Amino acid sequence: MTIRVSSGLSRSMLSTYGLTSMMDYGVIDIYSGAQPASASNAPTGTRLAQITNDGDVFIPTTAQGGLRIVLGDAGGLIKSGTWRMKGVADGTAGWWRWKWNEPDDDSNSLYYPRLDGAVGESLILQTTSITTLTNVVIDEFYLNFLE
Repeated sequence: MTIRVSSGLSRSMLSTYGLTSMMDYGVIDIYSGAQPASASNAPTGTRLAQITNDGDVFIPTTAQGGLRIVLGDAGGLIKSGTWRMKGVADGTAGWWRWKWNEPDDDSNSLYYPRLDGAVGESLILQTTSITTLTNVVIDEFYLNFLE
């Protein structure tokens, strides 16, 4: 699978904003099934879990629960802080969507900055079997663009 970038994030990265600036303090939702053809599309599957900083409730436009990333030694972006995944439904994780720190209504959109990826590639989970009782620390997240 490939990490897919929404039209909104692609345009932002080509401007003065950059990926880290656009996605800082964002949130990652975990879904069942296969990821959509584009990160600009509405999510597919069932929303199973949400990853936030320290497992706190994510509140858009604030730092609360927002995920932080930093530049790693190998040049890619790595997680900063303690990322925790909490289940909201039962199912098997298939893909993830990272959304920015502003409100995102999950609709088809050329505006919202988003990244999609397959579970097991850049986002490593201890288990892909998620329940409403799931509450685990995310050990590894690594994002790199090939040259």
